[in-house]
Amino acid sequence: MSESFSFDAKKAGIWRFVPALSFAVIMATGFAVTVSSLRDVPEQKWQDMAHFKKIAQGESTRIFTGQLNEHFLWSKPFAQIERAVSWNVAGDTGAQVRTGCSGWFFLTDELTTFNGGAQNANARAYMIGEAGRILKSRGVTLVVTVVPDKSRIEQADLCGLHRPSAFANRIDEWETLLGNKQIPFIDLRAALSTIRGDAYYRTDSHWNEAGANAAANAVAQKLVEWKLVDAPASPVAADAVKTTISERMGDLYRVSSLDGLPSWARPAIEKTAVSTVAPVVNRSDDLFGDAGLPAVVLIGTSFSLRGNFVPMLSQHLGAPVANLAKDGGDFDGSAMAYLRSQTFQKEPPKVIVWEVPERMLQKPFKPSERQWLEDLKQGKL
Repeated sequence: MSESFSFDAKKAGIWRFVPALSFAVIMATGFAVTVSSLRDVPEQKWQDMAHFKKIAQGESTRIFTGQLNEHFLWSKPFAQIERAVSWNVAGDTGAQVRTGCSGWFFLTDELTTFNGGAQNANARAYMIGEAGRILKSRGVTLVVTVVPDKSRIEQADLCGLHRPSAFANRIDEWETLLGNKQIPFIDLRAALSTIRGDAYYRTDSHWNEAGANAAANAVAQKLVEWKLVDAPASPVAADAVKTTISERMGDLYRVSSLDGLPSWARPAIEKTAVSTVAPVVNRSDDLFGDAGLPAVVLIGTSFSLRGNFVPMLSQHLGAPVANLAKDGGDFDGSAMAYLRSQTFQKEPPKVIVWEVPERMLQKPFKPSERQWLEDLKQGKL
């Protein structure tokens, strides 16, 4: 005869209420945490969710879920646990970052091809050509320099990561396009490739101080060679740069969401040179004439804000350099902001150096770029 379990409530006594009580506590706690978390949701988000069309299309549900995940009281600890497990078990760094040799991180964008990439690069070359033509008519020389991909210069540290062969001639092809439009081009590959040691941070997408200094020197030499600026009166002073060795957490470390983990659960933080570069002041006596204006303005991306690139460039030129680069500016952000500004209209420089990262040449166009392309076709900056 088979035996079966029978529950006797009288024998169970007070313990018979434990399951129901536990369930009630869990539900009440979950409700309280959810209500507390949703207090931080911005008023504008609640208004967006209340829109009838978004409710009908299910968009309100997506917004609500996103806000709950963003503001949920325990979401950060859970996310950190997930990142710690993913990194230590599988070496996972998320969709935007790839791991090369030990301690080396690379941007996924540098290893990804894009549909219509060649056409995008051609269109951007056309934009620079038109901008250069308009600037030349106003007495301003536009010079372009491309920052080579980290995965190009540090190929020895890819360790199995695949860099598409189609990228091999990408800079050469773009230089040819710009040459056909009479745009001076400064190639930084040789300067970066001949550095003894690393030219880029290991856990960052940007060049380090050695790379930035080599690039700055290459740019300065070309500007002097082309007689766009005067040769510096003296070399960089030995005491102009003061350097210490410090830990530096790179942007790819943060993009991978590894920055919030305890030291034992995350990769080692890179130790690298961190310098203070003395500013170069304009010693001209002509305070109100052209000699008092910056001869060189730099527009570009975060590369111009990392590794002391612009302070180094200023030292190598022996003159101030106005840095109008923007973090997250992509191809067009810094250029559009500066060329349409009152500063440019009132005090145009003699030379504009436009720094462009190689990885941005072939990326899909943004709406702002498409609009600027149409404006340039009409002869408007």
